[in-house]
Amino acid sequence: MSKAKRRITRRGLLKGGAAAAAGLTLTYLAGRRYFPVLPSLATPDFQEAAWLKIGADGQVSMLSPVHEMGQGSSLGLAQIVAEELNVDSSNVEVEFPSTSDVPHMRFTTGSQAIALHARPLADAAAQLREELRRRAASVAGTTPDRLDDAVGGFQERSGAFISYADALEGVDLILSADKLPPAASYAFDPEREKRQIGRVALQVQAEEIVTGAPVFAGDIRRPNMAFGRAVQAPSPDARIRDVARNDAQDLPGVIQVVVDKPRGLVGVVAETPGALNRAMDLVQVTWDRPDPYSAADIAAMIDVDAALAKGNLEHAITDDDMDLSNDWTVDMRFDQPVLHHAAQEPRTAVAEFSRRDGREVVDVWTGTQDQFVNRKKAATDLGWPVDRVTIHPMRVGGGFGGRVLYDVVREAVLLAQHVQRPVKVTWSREDEFLADRTRPPSSHRLQIRAGGNGRITDWRHACVSGHVLLTELMASEPLLSGMRMVMHDFGAARNLKPPYRAIRQRIEMSDVELPFHVGEWRSLGGGPNNFAIECAMDELARALKLDPVEIRLRNLGPDKARLKACLAELKSMCDNQTVPRTEGFGRGFSCGIYQEHSFVAAAFDVVVDRNTRMIRVERCTFVMDVGLVISPDQVRAQIEGCAMMAIGQLLMEAAPIEGGGLAARRFGDYPTPTLEHVPKFEIAFIGDSARAPAGAGQAPMIATVPALANAVRDATGYRALKLPVNFDELAFTADG
Repeated sequence: MSKAKRRITRRGLLKGGAAAAAGLTLTYLAGRRYFPVLPSLATPDFQEAAWLKIGADGQVSMLSPVHEMGQGSSLGLAQIVAEELNVDSSNVEVEFPSTSDVPHMRFTTGSQAIALHARPLADAAAQLREELRRRAASVAGTTPDRLDDAVGGFQERSGAFISYADALEGVDLILSADKLPPAASYAFDPEREKRQIGRVALQVQAEEIVTGAPVFAGDIRRPNMAFGRAVQAPSPDARIRDVARNDAQDLPGVIQVVVDKPRGLVGVVAETPGALNRAMDLVQVTWDRPDPYSAADIAAMIDVDAALAKGNLEHAITDDDMDLSNDWTVDMRFDQPVLHHAAQEPRTAVAEFSRRDGREVVDVWTGTQDQFVNRKKAATDLGWPVDRVTIHPMRVGGGFGGRVLYDVVREAVLLAQHVQRPVKVTWSREDEFLADRTRPPSSHRLQIRAGGNGRITDWRHACVSGHVLLTELMASEPLLSGMRMVMHDFGAARNLKPPYRAIRQRIEMSDVELPFHVGEWRSLGGGPNNFAIECAMDELARALKLDPVEIRLRNLGPDKARLKACLAELKSMCDNQTVPRTEGFGRGFSCGIYQEHSFVAAAFDVVVDRNTRMIRVERCTFVMDVGLVISPDQVRAQIEGCAMMAIGQLLMEAAPIEGGGLAARRFGDYPTPTLEHVPKFEIAFIGDSARAPAGAGQAPMIATVPALANAVRDATGYRALKLPVNFDELAFTADG
């Protein structure tokens, strides 16, 4: 665990029955009274874990079923527990279990962390509360219905207070799920005034961050620890041909120059970071690598029009018969670039080999979205059973899909094994860019045929993209190639189907293998796909001289009532704003549905200065319906973060391809937004608070980028068909 270590023994565990409707297993652990709370889809053996606890002293503790990446999910879950158990969320002790503390955990995605765990956790905590009420009644010699809720316990009608510690009477309990009383969740009761949910509260580990406690992997210090780094391969298929040490081994402070060709590793371990950097500058690796490529080569690989000229694309998502002649109301081509994650915090892992219980074992501290995959792969590299590897998950300074894979952990484990000392590996900024699993480029042809009233009759969207989820994340070769042959990349296809009604739809895609690392990025393919959809809808409104919000509402069916409500609220908010309509002012709208349950609508105001050739983003107005919002402040932060990433995409972000490959090595090569780009925000949450929360971390991404592009179109008449905006093409036209 990333805080004070508490070993959770599984001796004496009584496996409980499963509460199928909630998708969880409830178990009490002797002496530690924990509930396991994970969706049953995650792993089959929940009953061997212990998650929620009230100690003999009445202290409420929770093992977090999600990794903390700054998204605030652990705080939201703590607030749910606090709401059910009538305590302050700051009094819920949150711990982050290692792979030795629990049998398994689902990998963490910011958009699903609350959605997957909120309701099961609330139901489990509610049942625990009612069990405590029953025991408190026994202590007081009364009945449960005569005990009212009180902070940290219950209140008798006579005025006597019975704490949770009093109710437990210091006795270790072993209870199975079928012995627990029925309970109604306070968190999901829309009539109940919430005491913890909806409040602004400090992030979990906030005090530790401020005081410099070791919550990030970079904070970890181990006795006799050395420092290491590996040479990053220039491309996924590159292989080591030769290594020139250039006397690096002889530098003061260098422990070993590691050359492990069978495992594809060249690296240095040194006593200090300075000695490490000096040695790394000397070591030179010659690679056998695929042919170099140019930006034109990549553009040709994903050229949707060239692909369509050869016939249908590889995968048909929907395939209605329609007239494919040229009489489209809107016919547009959009191209999206390669994007880097460009996270501020560099990847770090610390590996330490030792002996425990007569066996050699390894402990690893790292920031990861999936500790169990890292454990399994480290065990495979070492030829060990997985129980000899323990991954201690540390706080992550932003994931966005970029902290899923086994990369820096591998380097730390192998280097530590070579030198038989604890080794900390921290990637340089160049390493981060070289080994980044980028968002792949994509190319879109979007065609809409509509009547004069704006009703869509025919919708065609063809897309060619690099892979997003059908990557090393899912499988290794040759299984991966087989998967790519029989199925489309469902990550790249996310949000290809529009929310709008059409009499006929034809949606098709091809996913292609690219010569550089690709992978998950915030919203997966949802961002690029919805960009094409929402920019085309904006252009449809202009072609038919209709209001951009009204045309969206007109084409949303009754099953999209929640999205329509978001749009209506957005329009109302915008209509009530006082905005000086100066020269160069523009407002753009966009909306979307992410993973079926997250509904978003966005508007941006921009001012484009023709003299300085600058786009200034003035305001972001945003409406979201994700059901019950546990931590509004945290969700607002997610929206604001997505808006800043959208501004980056509009103005500056695109991975340069030069010199035969991806060329970014530092932030100077890949600029990102700064404080001067931050706009004003007006954010509203709507919807049914009795509805279980849906994901909020990635959903805003699908609406923010197209709303910005539509605002630039409104200000200038310029339609950004490629991102970032090309200022040489931007012009002020009569309809701007």
